[in-house]
Amino acid sequence: MYVAVLLLIFSYSFSACKKEPNPPVSPATGYVTGKITDANGHPLSSVKVTVEHTVWEDVYVFATTNNNGTYTSAIPTSPDGDWTAKAQISKSAYGQDYTFDLAPNSTDAFNRFDTAHRDFIWKLSGEKPAKGTYYGAHIDLYQFGTDVPMNKVKLILTPIENTLIDGSPATSIERTVEDVAGTFMVKDIPIGKYTVKAVYPGKTLLLDNRHDDNDAPAVEQPAVFGKYGYLGETEYNVEFWLSE
Repeated sequence: MYVAVLLLIFSYSFSACKKEPNPPVSPATGYVTGKITDANGHPLSSVKVTVEHTVWEDVYVFATTNNNGTYTSAIPTSPDGDWTAKAQISKSAYGQDYTFDLAPNSTDAFNRFDTAHRDFIWKLSGEKPAKGTYYGAHIDLYQFGTDVPMNKVKLILTPIENTLIDGSPATSIERTVEDVAGTFMVKDIPIGKYTVKAVYPGKTLLLDNRHDDNDAPAVEQPAVFGKYGYLGETEYNVEFWLSE
């Protein structure tokens, strides 16, 4: 009995002296943190994140991702109000300069009393938070010497290179032309280097680049996306005349 009591006391004393594991450290309020990756989860370094006031124009601070793709920025204490975070990445390819909006995990606003976490992914296709806008480019078609119903025409895109602009694998794309606010197009195409042809049963359709004076109508044409017409900062397209 005496030995049992001693063992009980010893066991209690030993347990009381053990240190509990340190509790997890929560990010401090007043900061926004996050990670930026490509679509395959690889971290992207040296990407600029803009923390911008939701009301006041030209009021923002910047942060830059490190080698692990992470960033931290203090949320300004003045002016009062809400802030949002956005990120973009720039890339030169195919003789063009491109700027891409990165996809956020949330578009909710935050303020200096919050602990905010905003991750971003470099997506080449998919709908953006603003309805009706897309991360991909588009091909615009204009009738010039054909009366085929445009919404029955199919575009076939064949990659010229094995990879897209972000290094991910390129694949063939087949899409039916849509009427989007009065413009016939195939939308949300991942930016890469393709050849494109238009097909319609029983017809031989020709494409002619509207902005290339040296281009002659042909069944198949290269598609290099740029800025034609009134496009947004990160929107890209190529325009073809469609004929027979």
